[in-house]
Amino acid sequence: MNAELTKYGFFWVPGNEFQELVLSWKKKAERIEPDAVYLHHPAHATLFLFYGEKQKEDEYISLIEKKVPIFKSAEWLVFENDAVTGGDTLTIGLEKTEDWELLQLNLAEGLKPYILKLIEYPNEWNGPFKISYQNYGFPFVGKHWLPHVSIASFKNKSFIQEAVDTPIKINEINCGELALYRIEGETHTRIYAS
Repeated sequence: MNAELTKYGFFWVPGNEFQELVLSWKKKAERIEPDAVYLHHPAHATLFLFYGEKQKEDEYISLIEKKVPIFKSAEWLVFENDAVTGGDTLTIGLEKTEDWELLQLNLAEGLKPYILKLIEYPNEWNGPFKISYQNYGFPFVGKHWLPHVSIASFKNKSFIQEAVDTPIKINEINCGELALYRIEGETHTRIYAS
């Protein structure tokens, strides 16, 4: 009997102040382009995506670190002509530490035996993205991973410029938690948070 596949995401979920900042920019973006990719996703930074089985959720949860590393700073980061969406993706980039790289790698290695299907993308990967995709089914594991919290991916360059010209003022960047989400289409359901 074949197992039913479910898509999961391990995320860093920001604390209240950071989350409010992200949601306020998502509301502004919604007025410009209401169907923008990522617009209706919860505020989060993706550590890892994979397909697994619902009955093994407790095993996935056991891989979540209880102590969350810190991010050093946050600033606007734009992925122009984003390989995943085809649009320009406005994000708040997070400066990672070696602790984050190690946490992500340990998570990917721990999940490797549970991965039943590769995440599908509309493009071919090269270089470190290809190696990561071949090893883990997710192209963003390793030093090339740029942790970020997405606002939206869309075509309006003037809106992106408005955001980039606005300084990010956050006092609580390091308040946050690691969480496991079940992803069904655009619906993200929190299963567990540290």
